[in-house]
Amino acid sequence: MEYLTRLLSLATHNKEFRLHPMCKSVHLVNLCFADDFILFSKGNLRSIQILFDGFAKFSQDSGLSANLTKSKVYFGGISAEDKKIILNYVNIEEGSFPLKYLGVTLRPTKWKATDCGVIIKKIQNRLHTWSSRHLSFAGRTQLIHSILLGIRKYWMSIFLLPQSVIHEIDRLCRNFLWGAKGNRTRIHCSSWEQVCLPKNMGGIGFKEG
Repeated sequence: MEYLTRLLSLATHNKEFRLHPMCKSVHLVNLCFADDFILFSKGNLRSIQILFDGFAKFSQDSGLSANLTKSKVYFGGISAEDKKIILNYVNIEEGSFPLKYLGVTLRPTKWKATDCGVIIKKIQNRLHTWSSRHLSFAGRTQLIHSILLGIRKYWMSIFLLPQSVIHEIDRLCRNFLWGAKGNRTRIHCSSWEQVCLPKNMGGIGFKEG
């Protein structure tokens, strides 16, 4: 696949090729992992022809080809006439947003709360695994620090998460810290805001979203 990436990179040197407007700053043309592959370009026929020519050379040299029945084309900000011309050329079905790449939901706009189910699910799965263990308060604190907030930080480094999702993650962390099960909560001495304060201010050091 490195060979394909080099071919596509060379193709972009063609003066007629135009990068996708949101990919210009990093000169991004493709993303590739195993057999998952995404191509980016401006929505005009000539740019797409140049990319297809590069992919055709790769197929000829390697014997590998794309499964067009499992491929999709995604558009944004182009006319219906241009879209029809491109679809006729590529002979690939049009897809609709959001799309999934490596299990991650992608869309051209900010993430919606409904897109964040994968994050909440990951945290809930962790909590389900830990629920059968007899963990001390210090143990629960360490797991929140190293695992749960780590998951939140990772996703926040990639996407701007909706505030409702951040609050839900905080709620799950808070309930786990105080040993809540289902609708039953235990009495706790400090508020979540106090817990999130730095240690030198009397908190545990959690950082709110």
